[in-house]
Amino acid sequence: MDEERSAANADNGRHPDKTPRPDADQGREPKLVAGHSGRRTFSLAALVERIESAFLEEYGLDSPALLEADTSAKRLKLVLETTNYVLAVEAVSLSAEEKAVLVQQAYSHIFGYGPLDPLLADDRITTISLEGADRVAVRYGHGDLTTLPPIFHNLEHLRRTFKRLLIDGQAELRDDLPFVEFGLTIGDRPACISLAAPPAAFQLSADIRLHPRRPLTPDDLEGCGFLNPMAVRLLRALAQSEHGVIVVGEPESGKTTLLSLLAGWLPQPERVVTVERAGELRLPADIRRYIVRWPFRDYAGVSFTQQVLNALEAQPACILLDEVRADEPAAVEPLLSRDGGPRQLWSFRGTTFTKRLASALGMLARCADVVRGDELAQALYQRLPFVVTVSRVRHELKLWGVGEWQVRDGYPAYVPLMEMVDGTLRLTRARPDRHLPIEESFWTTA
Repeated sequence: MDEERSAANADNGRHPDKTPRPDADQGREPKLVAGHSGRRTFSLAALVERIESAFLEEYGLDSPALLEADTSAKRLKLVLETTNYVLAVEAVSLSAEEKAVLVQQAYSHIFGYGPLDPLLADDRITTISLEGADRVAVRYGHGDLTTLPPIFHNLEHLRRTFKRLLIDGQAELRDDLPFVEFGLTIGDRPACISLAAPPAAFQLSADIRLHPRRPLTPDDLEGCGFLNPMAVRLLRALAQSEHGVIVVGEPESGKTTLLSLLAGWLPQPERVVTVERAGELRLPADIRRYIVRWPFRDYAGVSFTQQVLNALEAQPACILLDEVRADEPAAVEPLLSRDGGPRQLWSFRGTTFTKRLASALGMLARCADVVRGDELAQALYQRLPFVVTVSRVRHELKLWGVGEWQVRDGYPAYVPLMEMVDGTLRLTRARPDRHLPIEESFWTTA
């Protein structure tokens, strides 16, 4: 990222409604410590910056000493040595507690993500939302976003943190690419990170979605109310059938979680491939992954559409896509037009209202090829006949329904097989037109 240009864009592109809060500097009051003379004082934040600068000046990014520091203990030793040097040069006297905090903060800035590290380590947090240096909010579990005091000193501090995220994600923000979305494993938590700069956003912004440290099991999902035993039986039958499935929901509604669950039940995992934006799926080891790669330095990158084509060239028996979006029709055209293609499971960012969903899917197919639009729309309903909808309701993720596109009077009509009624997921007593590997008595269960 061109930092000076990005800074100018961020400042000049500020929206009138995005001005800093009057209390934006609360929590940023400098913590001061005294030098040996007792007269000169130092900001702890300034000392952290001084240690970071001295460390990079001595070790850079690829010195032999740094490359040999392959454990956190070895890295911490290097940071401690630099800290002792800076404190001696600046004639600063710290208590043991103050020095421990200083070393931890310096280590976080050099090897981690600075003020984000405590949030990233908090298992309760599932989303971190940043808007400029003044606004930070987090989501605990699946609740609403909760505003926190500012954690960045200024815009430059935010840019440095973004830069570390971008380097680790092998991506860049630049004038012709002001938005990127990539995956990282932070600690042992998979994360999807979306970063934006003007003109894609009013100011430098980020959304970080954090997944649990271990994949969720059906028992976990039943225990938290996302599924019930009947839903687990039906979803397992869908995964083990020969039919396509589309998982639909708004952002952060559980689509990726559910697609990961289905992936674990698929037959012949060695013949399954995925196309993913950020590598968030939790998959069996045998499944081959094609993940979007953003332009980085001299590397041109690989788009979602190109990864779809790459995956199809592997001639899999089944392909999973996480996630298909309405503004990328070119990605779905080969999936709908090629004869004898693989079985498909999609996650799709969209509404759970069936009329709007039918309209969105039809528009997606028609935009893929305006000449053969109706043909591709019919192919979509045929290749993805089963629909699973998910939603975030009252701070909980819920499987909202399971349905099938069934032909009625020559047109596909959505027929719910299971739906939410009075807060409970229940069978509707409708039967699927297509065969599913589940006992007949299932459909008459109360």
